[in-house]
Amino acid sequence: MRQLFAGLKILQLPPWAIAMAGPLMFGSLDLVAVLTEGFGRTSLHNPIGELGYVIAKRVADTGVNALTFDLYVAGKAIVTCACAAMAYGASRTVWPHRRFLCLAGQLACALAMDSLVFHMLVAAQLALLLPTRTGLRWLAVMYLLGVAADAALVATAQASVEHALRWSMFAYLSLERLLICPAFYIADLVLRERRSRVALATAHAQVLATQTLLGETLRGAERMRIARDLHDTLGHHLTALNLHLDLAVRQAGSNAPAALGTARGLGQDLLAQVRGVVTHARRDQAIDLEEALRVLCAGLPALQTELDIDADAAQHPPHVAHALFCCIQEAVTNALRHAGATKLTIQLQSSAGMTVARVADNGRGNPLIVEGNGLRGMRERLTDMGGALLIAAGRPTGLALEMRLPGGAA
Repeated sequence: MRQLFAGLKILQLPPWAIAMAGPLMFGSLDLVAVLTEGFGRTSLHNPIGELGYVIAKRVADTGVNALTFDLYVAGKAIVTCACAAMAYGASRTVWPHRRFLCLAGQLACALAMDSLVFHMLVAAQLALLLPTRTGLRWLAVMYLLGVAADAALVATAQASVEHALRWSMFAYLSLERLLICPAFYIADLVLRERRSRVALATAHAQVLATQTLLGETLRGAERMRIARDLHDTLGHHLTALNLHLDLAVRQAGSNAPAALGTARGLGQDLLAQVRGVVTHARRDQAIDLEEALRVLCAGLPALQTELDIDADAAQHPPHVAHALFCCIQEAVTNALRHAGATKLTIQLQSSAGMTVARVADNGRGNPLIVEGNGLRGMRERLTDMGGALLIAAGRPTGLALEMRLPGGAA
């Protein structure tokens, strides 16, 4: 069972591939059905068939029906490929107006194919790619256009079809088009579920990274407590012992035994060693940020992360490490929540006496950034320690946050 799930995980496809697969699969099935029925049994009373008939009538005097069928098949193949290409464009572009154009093109292809399945695919993309309110507006427009297309086709049906039957057929087609609403709703549920899973995985990764950082802090605090205990107990007693040994040597004068001098020397050496251990324990309070950052990035399923960490730049006192980690964590959260990024680069380097942390993504860029609570909090944290926050937004893609802290912040 584990091997099965591992294989399914390997076969996960990017969103643009899934978006292209729908039109190509259903368009191919439609073409196979048309070719199987063959000329004479396939109804050509739809936009592509009507256009094919007009073209065939203009270019051929005889054999119009056969040429119409060939143009009909070719038109379906072209529209299917065009719809798949525009589905790719809508899934990949970061420009809103280009996404609107690609969605409008797919809607035109669905109307040309006169296919409810294509309309449902477009409805699903509306839910996945647009805000909910905007998507609902597009859904209403798509339904009205589909009903108008059905009315035109029913009105121009063959004269042999009775009037009552025509409008019964129109009512049935209008009700059938309401299936785009469940398609929109299901896609919206899938999107919400995915966002929830990503948010849960991100929160879990942040908790694990915070636990790693907290563990380092607790170990440092425990070392500090032991150092203080050594200094306050053993150090004081050794100091008193050395004072008494010095006094004993002075009182004995020239008659002092050799063992007494040896004891005084050992006591002084032991006191020096205890002081050395305490001094080293006090200095060894730096927390390594690298492990916490690796744990954080390892738990982000929606981001392809790349770490470039200088070992010296990752060592900081607890309060500096905590501030840097909180700033980097906020930058990662913004890339996931607001930028829609898929790739993230985190750099931690030392430059000219400064610790420089840089977080760059490939999400939606916006040169006119309005700082919210997250960015404002990052700037305040860094400013309190003499640092600075620099923001570089690209267009159309990319946002880079650079956090700079002076070496004296420690």
